[in-house]
Amino acid sequence: MRDRVCVDSVAFARDAGELRGTVTTADLPRLHDSLFDQSGEIAYSVTGKVDKDGVASLRLDVAADLLMTCQRCLGPVKVSLNSARNFVLVPPAAALGDPAEEPDDEDRIHADDQLDVVDLVEDEAILCLPMVAVHKTGECAPPLAASGENDSKSPFSSLAALKRQ
Repeated sequence: MRDRVCVDSVAFARDAGELRGTVTTADLPRLHDSLFDQSGEIAYSVTGKVDKDGVASLRLDVAADLLMTCQRCLGPVKVSLNSARNFVLVPPAAALGDPAEEPDDEDRIHADDQLDVVDLVEDEAILCLPMVAVHKTGECAPPLAASGENDSKSPFSSLAALKRQ
């Protein structure tokens, strides 16, 4: 099991903190159903800052090459993740506002004195995955039955013989 990486989000931003690391996909249980297997890891970088208006924010960068299941051939297909997202820290008692009004690369989250960085990385990875993973046209492995490798006798061949009688 993974060690928890937690930071005080406001103090981290105020101190212009920087945190880099990797987390294995085996330690990200919510991601498992989306992947072909649990191999691989996600590299991340979190940096904090406070802008000229005194608004604290975190920037999260994630990068990974993960294996998902191709929906055409059911084999593994490599998917590359590269994401950068800014999180504006909102006081815990304040409303986050309408997500539709946020820029695409920015989200508002509540400030937390025990912000779990690995959970934040897992959330970002899940949001970055394609809805449907497929190989490029012509790259799928042919199914076993179509390749002629399955030469076993059909279970219906005996019925066909009875029908001819």
